[in-house]
Amino acid sequence: MSMRGLTVFIADLRKCQSHEEEERRVNKELGNIRANFNNEKGLNGYNRKKYVSKLLYMSLLGYEVNFGHREALDLIQSSKYTEKQMGYLALTLLLNENDDFLRLVVNSVRKDLYDTSELVVCLALHSIANLGNQEMAQTLGSDVYSILVSNRTGPFARKKAALCLLKLIRKEPSIIETKRWLLPIMELVLHPDLGVATSVTSLVTTLAQQFNEEMSEIAPEIAIRRLKSIILDKEFTHDHIYYRIPVPWLQIKLLRLLQYFPAPEKVEMQETIVNAIRAIIDMSQDLPPDPQQINTQYSILFEAVNLAIHLDLDRDLLSKAAQLLGRFISSRETNVRYLGLETMSHLAAHMDNAPVLREYHPVIVQSLRDRDISVRRRALDLLYSMCTISSAKGTVMELLRHMPSAEASMREDMALKIAILTERYATEYTWYVDVMMRLISTAGDHMGEEVWYRVVQVVLGNEDLQTYAVKISLQTLKSPMCHENAFKVSAYVLGEFGHLIANDEGCAPINQLNALQSKMKTSTLSSRAIGLTTVGKLANLFPEVKTQCLHILNQYRSALDSELQQRACEYHAIISRSDDELIQSVFEEIPPFPVRQSALMSRLLKRETDTEDRRTWVHGGKVANRERRDRISSRKPGDGGDEDNDRDSSLLKEQYGDDDDDGLTREPLPTNAEADLLQLYDDEPLVEGTTDATVASQPYHDQLLWNRSGILFNDNDIQIGLNAVYKPPAGKLAVYIGNKTSQQITNVKLFLGHDEDKVVPTKTADGEIALDIKPAFTATQSANELPTEIMPSSQIRFMYDICCLGIFEPTASLSIEFMVGQRHRKLIMPLPVILLHFMDPVTITSNDFFIRWKQLGGPPRETQSVFRTDQGDVNDSVVEWSRKVVKGLNFAPVEGADPDLDNQVVVGIISTKNEGRFGCLARLEASKEHGMYRLTIRATNGDVAKYTLSSIQKIVGAGPDMMDQSD
Repeated sequence: MSMRGLTVFIADLRKCQSHEEEERRVNKELGNIRANFNNEKGLNGYNRKKYVSKLLYMSLLGYEVNFGHREALDLIQSSKYTEKQMGYLALTLLLNENDDFLRLVVNSVRKDLYDTSELVVCLALHSIANLGNQEMAQTLGSDVYSILVSNRTGPFARKKAALCLLKLIRKEPSIIETKRWLLPIMELVLHPDLGVATSVTSLVTTLAQQFNEEMSEIAPEIAIRRLKSIILDKEFTHDHIYYRIPVPWLQIKLLRLLQYFPAPEKVEMQETIVNAIRAIIDMSQDLPPDPQQINTQYSILFEAVNLAIHLDLDRDLLSKAAQLLGRFISSRETNVRYLGLETMSHLAAHMDNAPVLREYHPVIVQSLRDRDISVRRRALDLLYSMCTISSAKGTVMELLRHMPSAEASMREDMALKIAILTERYATEYTWYVDVMMRLISTAGDHMGEEVWYRVVQVVLGNEDLQTYAVKISLQTLKSPMCHENAFKVSAYVLGEFGHLIANDEGCAPINQLNALQSKMKTSTLSSRAIGLTTVGKLANLFPEVKTQCLHILNQYRSALDSELQQRACEYHAIISRSDDELIQSVFEEIPPFPVRQSALMSRLLKRETDTEDRRTWVHGGKVANRERRDRISSRKPGDGGDEDNDRDSSLLKEQYGDDDDDGLTREPLPTNAEADLLQLYDDEPLVEGTTDATVASQPYHDQLLWNRSGILFNDNDIQIGLNAVYKPPAGKLAVYIGNKTSQQITNVKLFLGHDEDKVVPTKTADGEIALDIKPAFTATQSANELPTEIMPSSQIRFMYDICCLGIFEPTASLSIEFMVGQRHRKLIMPLPVILLHFMDPVTITSNDFFIRWKQLGGPPRETQSVFRTDQGDVNDSVVEWSRKVVKGLNFAPVEGADPDLDNQVVVGIISTKNEGRFGCLARLEASKEHGMYRLTIRATNGDVAKYTLSSIQKIVGAGPDMMDQSD
């Protein structure tokens, strides 16, 4: 049925002669729609659909539409398909995944998922895929899975269910509740419907990256069977042929899926996949004239070659593929050259010094000058990957020659690769120093800070390198032109090892000091900071230039920059004293850095991450891929990965000052389930261990009341860390236990819950404990498989599901028992889970806030407290810290509610499963003059107000001097 009113409205808008006329017409219609929505009696399904259609059209024109959501929900609940279709379309276009209104839609969507009409089911699946957030994924994930595997579901709805489930898994991977889900999904790859098989294969590829071990026995066999039926058995219909090639999209997805698994152990499966790859390569020998067929054929061919390289089952097949790649990198087609270079990089990652790589080396070098920058990047990656110890010098010099003419966007990547190759394959100390200093000077500002950091680390760790390095450093400082990074390296090395060349001609202490001073005058502030430290070190090494050093430091004692002024004043005061022991201890030589993975390699790997499916290999040849596999296999649960490398660089910054330029920065503490919460190798303050006792875990416990991840307990034996993710009224809690001893910890038993012998937990009206805590098992874990042993310098993880059933006091505790050698230990500590953790922030205007504030006034729904902090002072930093605390408790600020910027006005809603939701309004007023706070809480429930007040007062009253793990 056509909607005449909508047609007339669109025609009226098209007749408008100006934007102002159109806006008047739109506002008139908005008023008319509001009036009709308020008149429930005269609003039937047809009119509701017509008005929602008009709102949709106005939204598409760019006008803000902030009402009509309820009417769209009514349309969804209609029994007529056309009205239901318009309702889903409206919600999909007018809402986003962060809209609170989605919670009202869930039940209607779930009802439609089980409708007898396939079209209605598809509408519901579309809406979930478009609007699905983490909460919706957890709520509807199992329903979508049921539709996917149900025998009653038709192909049309099944393929949409597969793609919908794929979207939900990417939003919330934990919705795969059990590994029993995996087999029915994998078997659908063999579904006779092409759309279903293609959609499910995409889903299985994503699952393979999360459940690789669980799927390794079945998924490859199913994929190989489907490939065999297409390529070798020719089991396809005419409708499945695209430009004379059968089901190309499914072929590509299956070939890519197999790259996430090792080669099959069954000989029959090995022969089948080798024959399939060989057939694909043979079909690609003669190129057809049709460009569409060529593109399709190449897409399958490159994926097949990648699979052949990954499996490495037939050397003859690899040689054949390598010859094809050699032809492709010389092709006239830019896309073919790009894919050829990329795939040849994959080949170099698995084969050492392959003859084809040496044969086409001139072609690859020439590709560095290709007119397309994407091809140039792939050529750089390939040269980097195919480099060996015998070709390293030639490759590095070629890249150095090309760097001045390279685009600025490529220079940083090129500098990283040159630095890594030089360090990895250096056989002569002099060559390493010469190349790195030339690189630093040539790359200029396009080189990351980590390159010069790494040069300093290598020089500090190699005594044979130090004398030559300090000579080159002095020459660099004496040269007419000296880049900032070259100055930093030279100044650092000179301050550490200047004494090694003090007796050489032209290298006397005064010559070193003069060369340094001449370049400091024109350097940046960060470089001068490094230079001042070097001046202090020279004064310690050479007493004969102490007077000149004091003169230089005195010039910077009145510098405008606070960092330079502070360094100059402190160094001048120390050197002016006659305490040689103090001077030597302050300016002591930096010890060699610990042997860790190069920060350069870490930076390169970070640059190569994508947003698509995880790569199965990295650029850098067989060495880099072997190191990557070793790193993954030896990584501890919760390992932060590259943090060690960042620590290396941070030591340089502590001693010589930070830079204004972008350099290596410490990543914030991860909040995912694999985060390194324990930081086993950091120097944290220790809490004395106790045996068979309750321990106090302050200040760690108080910190975790508003910071969701961090350390809960730390002593000489173990370290306990928590990582909490709350989605009110539910949440997940990860408990990490790390072994800090040199011996194995055994008989580990962990309990989270309520000790009813000591406290009476708050209970709901039904008599249930209001905070429910249950162990959560992964898809590969049962209750009998929880870890009970911890190897030295490693950690284990326990997962718990928590749910707020009602209002509760914080009475839960964490209890752990374990054996260290022959010592039995039992620790009990309060669990940092409070009612405020189940709060969602709510954004409202200041007017709405004060209306609600007046409505909730007076006891018992209002509580107030005036208190001092433990430090007895309220200044700007304390106020800013308290603002961070309140935000960490998930309150939302109310903008413009208080003219005093030191005061906070915030709102939140606490959700419980059995007792509903409770609004909570808070005002935290700071009095700097009196060093006090006034905290006022008004809530829709008196107990909520009381517990909120006590929690905030406890945290803010302790002040920011308690250990802040978030810094």
